[in-house]
Amino acid sequence: MKKSLVMASLLALGTSAMAVDVQPYVGAGLGASWNKVEGKYDISGPVVNESGKESERKSSLLVGIKGGVILDNSHRLSLNYNPAFHSNATVHNILASYDYLIPVNDSNRFYVGAHAGYASLKGKSDLDGLDMSGFAYGAQAGYIYDITKNVEFEIGLNYTKHNADKSYSYTESGHNVNDHNVNEKYELKDSISTMVGINYKF
Repeated sequence: MKKSLVMASLLALGTSAMAVDVQPYVGAGLGASWNKVEGKYDISGPVVNESGKESERKSSLLVGIKGGVILDNSHRLSLNYNPAFHSNATVHNILASYDYLIPVNDSNRFYVGAHAGYASLKGKSDLDGLDMSGFAYGAQAGYIYDITKNVEFEIGLNYTKHNADKSYSYTESGHNVNDHNVNEKYELKDSISTMVGINYKF
């Protein structure tokens, strides 16, 4: 009797696992990102002793490419590549994400989720030579509308916290000026982004 119950339970679990609906998908989109970069400096020497901090949040063009699977129309697992292009820097984001899908009706649903991965900033123009990378994580929310059975429209809002920084130390000297030491540190703090896109479900 006990053996029969165990066999029945295992069979039920196996049947349940096989019944999970797995639907692959790919997507692409465009949007905007506002990245915050902070710079700190410290100058020390016989004549000059000074320190300070500057920060700015600049807008940039955001591109999104992603792919993954939808499980039982309730859970979405994705791998995302989201580069953000600014006049003096490019931020590359490679993120894994999870979304919980909240249905409104057959064609409309909202989602909330979290993401984590890798981010890097490569400077150009007046930031030429600046290169930093590190861990990134955050949360997202959005809305999905089914245009057809396989094509859907999506709009989303993301907040990402970055752990990327770069430090420089050097000595400056000039004509009739004593040498002084300079320490600089740049940090990619966070980003706020929004994107609209089209997904195709197989």
